[in-house]
Amino acid sequence: EIQWLKDQFENEMQELNFSKKQLKRIYCSLLQADLLEQFMSSKFPASKKFGIEGCWSLIPGLIALMSEVSSLGTEYVELGMTHRGRINVLLNLLKRPMHTVLYEFLQKGSSAHGFYGGDVQYHLGAYSHVRYGGQRGEQDEDEEDHKIHLSMCPNPSHLESINPVVMGKVRAKQNFLRDYSRQRVVGVLLHGDASFSGQGVVHETMELSELDAYTVGGMLHIIINNQIGFTTDPRTGRSSVHPTNVAKAVGAPVFHVNGDDVLAVVKACQMAARYRHKYKRDAVINIVCYRKHGHNELDDPKITHPLTYNLIENHPSTLELFTQYLLDHNQITPEEIQTEKEKYLCLCESELSAAKEFQPNAGDLLSANWQGDAVASLGRPFNQTGATLSMLKDVGESISTLPTDFQAHAKVQEVLSKRQKAIRTGEGVDFAFAEALAFGSLMLPFKAGDQAEGKRGKTEDLVQRPMEKNAFLSPMVDHPTVHVRLAGQDVERGTFNQRHAVVIDQTTAARYVPLDHITDTPGGQASFSVCNSSLSEEAALGFEYGYSLENDNALVIWEAQFGDFANNAQAMIDNFIASGEDKWLCQSGLVLLLPHGYEGQGPEHSSARLERYLSLVNDDADRVSGNQQTDTDRIMHMFEELDRDRDGTLSLRQIQEVIGEEQINNVVELQSLEGTQTVSQGQEEYRFRKEDYVRIMLQWLARNTEARFNMSVCNVTTPANYFHVLRRQIHRPYAKPLVLMSPKYLLHHAPAVSPLKHFEVGTHFNRVISDTASVNNLRSGFVDLNPVVPGEAKKVLVCSGKVAYALHHSRKAKRKNDIVLIRLEQLAPFPVGDMITALAPYSNAEVVWVQEEPKNMGAWNYVQPRLTQMLRLLRERGLRVSTQQEVSYVGREPSASTATGSFFVHMAENKQLLEEALA
Repeated sequence: EIQWLKDQFENEMQELNFSKKQLKRIYCSLLQADLLEQFMSSKFPASKKFGIEGCWSLIPGLIALMSEVSSLGTEYVELGMTHRGRINVLLNLLKRPMHTVLYEFLQKGSSAHGFYGGDVQYHLGAYSHVRYGGQRGEQDEDEEDHKIHLSMCPNPSHLESINPVVMGKVRAKQNFLRDYSRQRVVGVLLHGDASFSGQGVVHETMELSELDAYTVGGMLHIIINNQIGFTTDPRTGRSSVHPTNVAKAVGAPVFHVNGDDVLAVVKACQMAARYRHKYKRDAVINIVCYRKHGHNELDDPKITHPLTYNLIENHPSTLELFTQYLLDHNQITPEEIQTEKEKYLCLCESELSAAKEFQPNAGDLLSANWQGDAVASLGRPFNQTGATLSMLKDVGESISTLPTDFQAHAKVQEVLSKRQKAIRTGEGVDFAFAEALAFGSLMLPFKAGDQAEGKRGKTEDLVQRPMEKNAFLSPMVDHPTVHVRLAGQDVERGTFNQRHAVVIDQTTAARYVPLDHITDTPGGQASFSVCNSSLSEEAALGFEYGYSLENDNALVIWEAQFGDFANNAQAMIDNFIASGEDKWLCQSGLVLLLPHGYEGQGPEHSSARLERYLSLVNDDADRVSGNQQTDTDRIMHMFEELDRDRDGTLSLRQIQEVIGEEQINNVVELQSLEGTQTVSQGQEEYRFRKEDYVRIMLQWLARNTEARFNMSVCNVTTPANYFHVLRRQIHRPYAKPLVLMSPKYLLHHAPAVSPLKHFEVGTHFNRVISDTASVNNLRSGFVDLNPVVPGEAKKVLVCSGKVAYALHHSRKAKRKNDIVLIRLEQLAPFPVGDMITALAPYSNAEVVWVQEEPKNMGAWNYVQPRLTQMLRLLRERGLRVSTQQEVSYVGREPSASTATGSFFVHMAENKQLLEEALA
């Protein structure tokens, strides 16, 4: 590598040879970068733009980089960058229509319609197809050109947080495209000098670069080194001379280049691209430049750096320097300069005029609204989460059987033997086995004809839709295999010695992954990736989030070693996972497994901080049910927006133009209705009447009541429910993150098992489990108490998680037959209907919330107003005799720390909690 770099410098950098056409192209890109900033500042002087001024050469450098990678076979580039220069990159590299950006600066953006929250202009992402031709950027008419799919990820102000997200997207795209050479898809990251050296996530991300489960064949890093961080000097912002020292940790070469030397920047970008192509490793380009203004255009930098900015004011711009260079070398004429300048400024003025008249088209409106999802998913698989018995047995037998010559550890063999017994007897499936069955059943293809007779589910309660036959109405439809990726610290074995997704031969140390061997049929199952990560949280989680964005048909899971380890990734959770859809319309089905439970292990190994995740869910405690009239009004408003010809109907062709013809033609099966014909070649076009459209949308809402919420938070207590909630991530027509307070103690607790029949077709995820529910795995113990009739019950203990088992065992020991347990399996979005149904029979009982966590933590502050609403609704409906107004609380006292460090104090607190709950 060192010799190759030496050769490159001696051969390439000594003589910066460019043809006249190449120089003209470089000049035009630099001119446009400069003029755009001037134009934006003149038209929007009071707006923050975080311009690129001082590092104008970035744009020619990026164009040269794209040309180089395209000539080397790259088809897709994932780009991540912070706010500095983002608008310039959007317009001059990704070629986003300028009027759409100017429209947002005129404060007429789509977020004003209330369809989604949106974000500031300098955080938004974009996607485009850009053609580059000729070797290293020279594009002649007779040369072959190359089209690159350019994707810029949206990014919050947490600067370098985007790094692992982009890396995860690149890895996912490489896997799904089978780009095992790691060349068709390349990742490019733009950094600031202060953040590159100061943010720990940079180091975490670069440490992933050489790991088998994370490598992408090298990321290309470009640092906009303007030698200042907001108002902080490098001498107080870092300990090293250069901001690039972190790259030394992974041996990545660093190309230091003067930002005022445009041709050197272009050459450095080309060389870095070739290095990455040849060695499949990270490369860093450090563009040493300056920042013309303050942190933003409204900030006065002379307050803190008067001398520096006196120098900058008198320093010629990069464009002025390069223009003079070209004039001195007779490579351009003054007339050409004036022509190019006038042409670009004329374009800018024209685009500004267009922006003033611009209105978002139907696609913009529909894509930013749930109704777009509804139309797009008319025929999307909406399977039950249960699996056929034959599939469960096939998967269970395969993953509990090792090759005959494989010497597993005795304890692992014991675990596999128990699983084999459970699958054969149909009893005793524990949490770890339920997880493996969920993975394996998703990884196999499903044919709707395989389902058991009579278990298709009920459709008579559904609103009748205008289509007589539609796959969307069928509970079980065909679906392809689903790729599963599970990553995190020690996930292969499992922190609690429960999973054993990878088994190690005790004599040869060979690895065996049972889920890789479900079937012997070539191509008969999807791939399974289980990856022990580095000891990282923020970068590791960000990587999986990025991975999850690339394919809805993949189950992507990140597991924390202990739940509170996710504290180190809170920025990723807050800024991407919880809010990414609302800010940027980025949908993710990522699953977070956060081990949670109070078992006397101290403050740092007890709580996954459930309260934090509940506070992130956009679930309104005052809105206990949907307002159908409000929904209808919104639906009719959207119909009117789409019905541009005002004929009272909406054609399927109009919808196809909005969401893409392939989506409709590939997934929706329409049959003729009275007065209409099926959409097909040469036939009359099908048209929705307004009432039909409203019925379709109300139907979608009925089956997707949780689609308007940003994510789900669950604390499941049965293996069967764990199985269903994992499969639910795939088998519903929208993607939402799932945060699971995953078990620890229950992984090896003998009663915490489910029968196989609770996994079959016809069963489903239960948001609430009461004592009398058929899916209650502790039901027999309740029946043995000879419980009183519901109307005579004294207490209803509502709880979530492991504490339910403690309450059950204590109730059984005390023979309390007038106390009822209700387990809240899904906390958010709050299951209003299910909870009302569970509480209704106990009309005269006191309702008590019980939790292990301190009162200022856990779910209490979230459930208290919602359970109080339930009591009010039951009274209003005449189903509540008790005069109780507020739900009662039983749990630990408020605390600054999550848990005590003393096991004896922990046991005393548990005893007090149980006695108070069952008093």
